[in-house]
Amino acid sequence: MAENAEGDLNSNLLHTAYHTGDPQLDSAIGQWLRWDKNPKTKEQIENLLRNGMNKELRDRLCCRMTFGTAGLRYTMGAGFCYINDLTVIQSTQGMYKYLERCFSDFKQRGFVVGYDTRGQVTSSCSSQRLAKLTAAVLLAKDVPVYLFSRYVPTPFVPYAVQELHAVAGVMITASHNHKEDNGYKVYWENGAQITSHDKEILKCIEECVEPWNGSWNDNLVDTSPLKRDPLQDIYLTEKCCLMFLKCSCPI
Repeated sequence: MAENAEGDLNSNLLHTAYHTGDPQLDSAIGQWLRWDKNPKTKEQIENLLRNGMNKELRDRLCCRMTFGTAGLRYTMGAGFCYINDLTVIQSTQGMYKYLERCFSDFKQRGFVVGYDTRGQVTSSCSSQRLAKLTAAVLLAKDVPVYLFSRYVPTPFVPYAVQELHAVAGVMITASHNHKEDNGYKVYWENGAQITSHDKEILKCIEECVEPWNGSWNDNLVDTSPLKRDPLQDIYLTEKCCLMFLKCSCPI
């Protein structure tokens, strides 16, 4: 259990010295409480800390999600191994670092972001919010972002990546997983899900775990001139393609 500071524990957790007997856990607790700005997920960790739930804290904070099925996929909630605001910010920072290395024209071509309808009230976590934070990280680094203005089917993202000549894209979805889950599905410039890039992206994520200035600023989605909504163009282009294919098919 954390060592109590004087006064109200709720107001002093950020300044408390953590002595759980596990230096790795103490460090992880401190990082989470400094970096997480989502009140509900921060409160989940604070409650575990107040109640001495060290095993649960270790499970949530002392490991990280790994890439699988072309991205990240796990339960929504608080912790470095869960899908939440902070881990999506960290993942996008790693993506930025890797894409900057791979594409000299990254800041000209941009990045696509889409999302589905998933959400979890207890964590104040939704696909839409995670998509906005994904966009915010990149907009803060002067990367053009094609952020869909409403939820879209997953194929819209890889299609938009190719159609708009973006370097890559992310779809916030967990496909057919349980409703408690969410994911971060990555598509490369050719519209295909990543396969050979996952290990290097994960390394970059681990090198960029502290949120950068501006990474939490989701207001950029409404104010940045670099944010564009591809919905109408992609919808109309895809609709025209489908009509063309229908008319071209032999009867």
